[in-house]
Amino acid sequence: MQPIIFTEENTKQANTINSYMDHVWDGFYTGQVRLSRFPVVIDATRGKVYDVTFTGTPAANMTWKLVSEEATAGAMIRIAYPSAESRAIEVNG
Repeated sequence: MQPIIFTEENTKQANTINSYMDHVWDGFYTGQVRLSRFPVVIDATRGKVYDVTFTGTPAANMTWKLVSEEATAGAMIRIAYPSAESRAIEVNG
């Protein structure tokens, strides 16, 4: 699923991010023992829109977390999934 590309709407700026290296290797492949994390810094001003593009198959279960000192922080994240399955989003639990 990586690298993951974050692009702000109406701009040409993009952040290409990778997960940290896995510590266990089984020959050529990683052991995929640890949870992948993809830290990215964004401008979380309300009204900002970001497109997220996965270069591989997106994970079936993802958790997103926005850390900010501003109570009004927020942004819209759009993900183009490769299939037409339904998705569920939970907020605050």
